[in-house]
Amino acid sequence: MILSIASTQLVFLALGMLALNVLLKAGGYAANVAGTFPPLALTLAHQGLWLFCVPLAWVCLATACTRWNNAILNEKTARATGVAIAAAIFLLYSYAGSLFF
Repeated sequence: MILSIASTQLVFLALGMLALNVLLKAGGYAANVAGTFPPLALTLAHQGLWLFCVPLAWVCLATACTRWNNAILNEKTARATGVAIAAAIFLLYSYAGSLFF
């Protein structure tokens, strides 16, 4: 289950970055061209590669949670946080993409 949630997070990140870059290029964005583009979209397009560390860190934490298995850090908590992270990534990129319209 951990692997499927992490894969979902990575796919949402990759597709979100691809979609934002397509929207920026379709809007005429270039590094030396002045224009008004949403700052969130520009930040995610330029610094979005750092977000790939989030699923990797979550996999490490989720693996540790399954091994520790105490009252707070257990597999259910790991699943819930993983799904919440995947939903947050999806919503973040969806919101940034909707700023173009």
